[in-house]
Amino acid sequence: MSRQKIKLLALSGFLICIQTAQANGLSQLSDEELSNIEGQALFNLNKTDNSSQGLSFYRLGMEAEIALNANIKKLQLGCGGSKGAGCDIDIDNVALTGITTSNAQGAGATTDFILNNPFVEFAISNSNQASTRSIEGFRLGALSALGMMSLGSNENTSTLTDDTGINSLSGDIGVRVTNANINGINITLIGTANARVNDYSGTIIADRSTSFSLTGLKATARLMLGGFIPVPIDLQLTANMNNIPFNTAHRLQVSDVNGNPTSGAYLSLQKKDINWQNIATGQWNNIAAKKGWWLSVPDTQFANLTMDGSGVRLSALDAIGGILGATVDIPAMDLGQRPVNNCYGTLKFC
Repeated sequence: MSRQKIKLLALSGFLICIQTAQANGLSQLSDEELSNIEGQALFNLNKTDNSSQGLSFYRLGMEAEIALNANIKKLQLGCGGSKGAGCDIDIDNVALTGITTSNAQGAGATTDFILNNPFVEFAISNSNQASTRSIEGFRLGALSALGMMSLGSNENTSTLTDDTGINSLSGDIGVRVTNANINGINITLIGTANARVNDYSGTIIADRSTSFSLTGLKATARLMLGGFIPVPIDLQLTANMNNIPFNTAHRLQVSDVNGNPTSGAYLSLQKKDINWQNIATGQWNNIAAKKGWWLSVPDTQFANLTMDGSGVRLSALDAIGGILGATVDIPAMDLGQRPVNNCYGTLKFC
């Protein structure tokens, strides 16, 4: 086909489009009229100033939903540097899947971790001065997130000796514990006790930490007094679980208490402490992301925990103090979780 024929065909198509537009009643708009028209783009750019921090925040967002199923053998961020030996974040065997309670082979392989409206954001100081402006930090986040973050491995849920997962963590993690039970706690000279922990919520703030604590837990304990015929006694106790190794946390369900997506989750890197904004609410976080890498997950659910307390021994004095209203300190124990199996067939990750 000659070039002249191609040009004629193109011109004919253009004229047909014009005639079709005229037939459909389309009309020309002025610049002022166009400025009043709103549309939705795949990407959007926003700037927010925060004078109290002396920073301007530039955010590039994507109007999209990302469904993610991923395995990471080793995640290490912020190792060494000005903060010395160690890592800000050091985790073995991370899997991002949808929410499932199954421990079956490949239970997570057909599910997805959902990120709605992901974004990248930069914190800039002196943004109006080209000679002195500087990037103070950046973060990756999403308007909302929903899914399961599985960590490490745990073959034996009765002992801490084989747990792997989080070796160190920097961040703030909102924790809600529901339907948690501790069975078979040994109390010297008295007997054994089973405890049901009341629903609990709190925020863990970690800075290159290897362990965390849950304080002020309320529990109903059934104490079985030893003897020829054990006698059950029900007690209301306040307890602390101190120095729980992070590597015994194997399932972080990223959602609100009703299983809906949660807002405000992000991963950031900053040269100084920064209070980032929750873009869903417009509120500035009251917990600052500290220098280095920082993981913030405002809502995670620890549901249906069954903990084997047979390796825990409390003295009779501790038990009596609890009966009288004192806070009982419970030593760290395996939380009884196993990560979601996210293996495909014979492919090995877990």
